[in-house]
Amino acid sequence: MCCNYSILKQTQNGMLVLLKGCGNYQLTFNNLNFSLTKEELDAFKRYLKQIDVDYWEKEYKHSIYQKKIPIPTLQNNLIILINRFELNELLFLMNTNESEESLTYYDFKNNINWN
Repeated sequence: MCCNYSILKQTQNGMLVLLKGCGNYQLTFNNLNFSLTKEELDAFKRYLKQIDVDYWEKEYKHSIYQKKIPIPTLQNNLIILINRFELNELLFLMNTNESEESLTYYDFKNNINWN
């Protein structure tokens, strides 16, 4: 990563960084790191927005995995699995046009640990 960068958005699980020298983006989320051009970032965001969460949760309701939403990759033996809360958080991170939007209690209401 070049040393001239700007953190555009950050959450507990990730951040979106603009690399000012080349104009590319670094999207870090949990243990994943994506290096994306502006076009790739926009395409990834469009793909995530069109995911039918209810369909995938129903399709894999008997899966042994807690995360039910698959994100395919070009490597045919690698699929990224996320849940609906991670999907919302990823979309929030990539939404750089609406800076006033923020996550609310309702985004996490089924996944809050009240310790």
